[in-house]
Amino acid sequence: MLELGISQAQSQFTKLLNKTVIVVDKKSHKKKAVIIPYDEYLQIVKKNISQDKIQNGVFNQFAGILDNNMQIDDEKYNRILS
Repeated sequence: MLELGISQAQSQFTKLLNKTVIVVDKKSHKKKAVIIPYDEYLQIVKKNISQDKIQNGVFNQFAGILDNNMQIDDEKYNRILS
């Protein structure tokens, strides 16, 4: 696993997509992000989530782009969707 500062991660982003990376704010020494390959992500999700958790868990409470009830007044965005 690779540990990088925020500026390092930004400059090397495309190179990092095939690795597991932790992005750290070097001033505060706090972890800010984790980059993992998509295949690893799928394995984690499949291993740790059941259909019940999808329907009744945190994914169900998400309000944003995945929420069917979200309304956006951006005309360009709405034209793309229709």
